[in-house]
Amino acid sequence: MILAVDIGNTAIKLAVVDDITVYDLIRSSEKDFIADVKSFCKSYPDLKDACVCQVGAIDIKLLHGLERLLNVTYITKKSKLPFQNNYQSDSLGNDRIALVAGVVKDKGQNTLIIDAGTCVTYDFIDETNTYHGGAISPGLRLRFESLHNFTENLPLLQAESNQQLIGNTTQTSIQSGVVNGLALEIKGMVKKYKKQHQDLNVIITGGDADLLVKQLKNRFFATPFLMLYGIHNIYKINS
Repeated sequence: MILAVDIGNTAIKLAVVDDITVYDLIRSSEKDFIADVKSFCKSYPDLKDACVCQVGAIDIKLLHGLERLLNVTYITKKSKLPFQNNYQSDSLGNDRIALVAGVVKDKGQNTLIIDAGTCVTYDFIDETNTYHGGAISPGLRLRFESLHNFTENLPLLQAESNQQLIGNTTQTSIQSGVVNGLALEIKGMVKKYKKQHQDLNVIITGGDADLLVKQLKNRFFATPFLMLYGIHNIYKINS
């Protein structure tokens, strides 16, 4: 059992994780971070260790405070991984590393992981548990913000599911273009991967996963906990 700490671009997520279950997932903030960690320590007296996956910024003093409460393992470029990494760059994000680690099993399977967050990332790991890389694309929020920030008159909107194809107002046209556009991108990417790997397992995760699954109307496996399981798996191999 560990405290998994996922420091992303837009939120800090905390949860207690073991080999089977994720307990009490919460969204924290820098202001509440230490208080939330103390609350977990009180609720789980046997909790001794934490593992941190960081891609977003956080005050270093908060991490030092975490270290005073728990034994902390950080996911870094030097971490041992439960898969063979064939990525040809040392700039691979810790979040993508943790996501791939979350799907690793003794008997591997060709798997495409789609993380629909601030960015949409596509990561492919094959049946031998070898990671090859994938793609990075703007997420829904970035697409809405780009339309608003780089034009004079387009409003800033938030994603809504079940978008009509033909927008009959500026707002519905933006919703159709952004939400349907990303859904079609994902469908196209999956189709290309399936041409190369017919037995492909597709997993979608991230903050926009549920909305996009409804839009895609496909039998993709959506899980909100993949990152947390990956953090736990990397902790185990490095502890």
